[in-house]
Amino acid sequence: MSTEPTIRKSTHDLALLIASNVGAAQLPEEVEAYFLGHKQDVIPAIRRGFILSGQETTVAEPTVQPVAARSTLFNASETDLDWWIGQVQGFAKKHLGVIIDLRERFAIPTILPWKSVIPVFDPGGLTNRGMIKRALKNLRLAVHEETDVMNYAGAEAFKEPTLHLIENSIRPNERTMGMSPDQLVGTGEPYLRLRGYGLAFAARFLAKNDYLDPETFTWFPQDRLSDDRVAHSGWNPGDLWVGFYWGRPDRRNPGRGARVAIPVPLNP
Repeated sequence: MSTEPTIRKSTHDLALLIASNVGAAQLPEEVEAYFLGHKQDVIPAIRRGFILSGQETTVAEPTVQPVAARSTLFNASETDLDWWIGQVQGFAKKHLGVIIDLRERFAIPTILPWKSVIPVFDPGGLTNRGMIKRALKNLRLAVHEETDVMNYAGAEAFKEPTLHLIENSIRPNERTMGMSPDQLVGTGEPYLRLRGYGLAFAARFLAKNDYLDPETFTWFPQDRLSDDRVAHSGWNPGDLWVGFYWGRPDRRNPGRGARVAIPVPLNP
């Protein structure tokens, strides 16, 4: 009988090294939740991360290039980030009951891929239902739910506050338009979640008195029902409501896309 180990010692040792450093990596809770719920994506993520310098990856190239690779970069001082930070802090204080200094709490980047951005602040302790009540309905915005927003993955509150940066655009990111949710997941990019969309929608409405997606819809590729149907949302100008709907994970529509959401880490 062979006494050869079924796992190489180097594989075993690397696994232990990774496990001991997961906490130090300070991954956002939503990233951890995503991979716990989408275990099929863990192996491609490991392969993407563990590539020696000068070595090509065997993982298929994403349909959409990463933000940093495809965008003109801007110094944050050349953008409207400071103005939007003030708007979001005011929104959080008035409608979420949270006093926050985003620059003190988060490591705000100094280089951005967009000229105009919206900070999407989730204070933690806020469920999808809480977002509907405290953000959208507090602004007297009507809401339509094709199914209860608490039925989607990611509906429960995060334990810690999170901050993401998205492009300040009425439409989803142009390069994502017409892609299915499964294709979007395959790009490996982080996309705005359902709760974050509601918070961004409310902040934009309060600041600009207009609406995200009056003619388009935004997919939330990670926010899925138990049967894998995927959430998407937009403004219905006919019925005057923010609609939260579902669609098939393989559904492609030229009027639907997603919003890349750059996670901003907490300051130590």
